[in-house]
Amino acid sequence: MPHFCTCDDHDCPLNPNNPKNFAAGRGCDRCIQKNIALGEIPSCIFNALGPTEGWDDWSVEGFARFVALHPRDEETRRLCHQKAAAFDQAHSGHPGNQAD
Repeated sequence: MPHFCTCDDHDCPLNPNNPKNFAAGRGCDRCIQKNIALGEIPSCIFNALGPTEGWDDWSVEGFARFVALHPRDEETRRLCHQKAAAFDQAHSGHPGNQAD
């Protein structure tokens, strides 16, 4: 099963769906590390909001503009909130989520 990554640049050496990375079981860490170092937002976050064809500003500021151009409707926001709550509930007993 392919990684959930929505970036379609499978030739990127950091893409989890690049055959070399997928075979090695590499996830998103290297891509996120690169984006943090460059002050950018991973394209998967843009892809979750709308089409990125022709978009070329992956900076934090560019993301702010992209969000303004692709607002989510109330139903989408409600569904996202439900999914987040279900995720939190499912993982509330995970040892990493315990308060010290």
